[in-house]
Amino acid sequence: MIYFDNSATTSIAPEVLEAMQPFLEGEFGNASSVHTIGSRARVALEGAREIIAQAIHAEPKEIVFTSGGTESNNSAIKSALFHHYIEHFSGNAWSDLHTITTPAEHQAVLEPFEWISKLGAKVSYASVDGFGHAIPESIDEQLTDNTAFVSIMMVNNETGAINPISEIAAKVKSRSKALIHSDGVQALGKIPIDVRELGVDFLSLSAHKIHGPKGIGALYIKAGTPFEQLLHGGSQERNRRGGTEAVALAVGFGEAVSFAVPEVFEADAIKGPTGLKAQNGPKGFSEHYRNLRRHLLGKLKEIPEVVLNSASDESSVDPIVNFSFTPEVLARLDADALIIRFDMEGIAVSNGSACTSGSQQPSHVLLAMGKSADIAMKSVRVSFSRYNTISEIDMFIKALRNIIPSG
Repeated sequence: MIYFDNSATTSIAPEVLEAMQPFLEGEFGNASSVHTIGSRARVALEGAREIIAQAIHAEPKEIVFTSGGTESNNSAIKSALFHHYIEHFSGNAWSDLHTITTPAEHQAVLEPFEWISKLGAKVSYASVDGFGHAIPESIDEQLTDNTAFVSIMMVNNETGAINPISEIAAKVKSRSKALIHSDGVQALGKIPIDVRELGVDFLSLSAHKIHGPKGIGALYIKAGTPFEQLLHGGSQERNRRGGTEAVALAVGFGEAVSFAVPEVFEADAIKGPTGLKAQNGPKGFSEHYRNLRRHLLGKLKEIPEVVLNSASDESSVDPIVNFSFTPEVLARLDADALIIRFDMEGIAVSNGSACTSGSQQPSHVLLAMGKSADIAMKSVRVSFSRYNTISEIDMFIKALRNIIPSG
């Protein structure tokens, strides 16, 4: 099976599994325990935290481990707004609280905003362009004196569109006191991340998109940023997330980051919990992704029935390419069978986010981009990992030609 659905999840890398193994067996201590076994777990946990902080140019104390990107997004949105409500309002004044996002965000952002709106908070949706980029001018138009929170993703998970977060953050900060969150799950390991340059207060990350384990993520919380603990029941994570830390998963996350992010990979001081080095470092991965994308786009251009939904320039990340088909082909395609046909050809792809793909609904991202419901139902997302090859793309193109119905 050729696996081209790496935006949904990636395989766990051998070096990551090796780094985790001791903490799944003998090194089983609770990182909050003060004895020697617990202390060893604490050292490993904090080592992983340092690696992740270095990868995004943050301080270790600004990194909170979570169960993944969904929890990180929920924590940033709900905790910040709860704090804002407690500090600034009395009685039932949710209606005075205003937030901004876009309709092309991941459901792990959209659904928390929908939930907050049920309490009475106002949610404004800024526009995106035809490739899924957030439009800064649209966000600027939505700002009000009561805007308390803005959430715009760094990289769109369906089209690969890179958003101008630093530009958006600067404009928002110049006109309001709003806190700024960005979902960086699809950005980590694909483009450089510097939270200071971005100007964000919160940034969400996840391990399983970069060959790390599932069930572990992180939330960057800028030092001094107001935050209400979402999970109560313990003083872990500097009183920001109750619950025993998953040391093995955190170590795996740190090791995955140490291979995926050039700044960490090249550092002498931090080389990952195991001290391992990859045969092909992140600079090689970047060039690898670029070569794969260039080859795929070149092959797709040779098929007149194909219409790109992703930008073909540098405003989109290399590992994600989304496309659909001309109206004549769309009319003959069965949306439910499209991905199954690829599967029968031995190729795993998707037509959108794995969190919503089972619903058989049009992609909300493509609809927000102004695409028709037919295109939004019958699109294909190809997403690469470091293990994919040029020959696999050639096999994908051969399968695609077999799948496109003839007139």
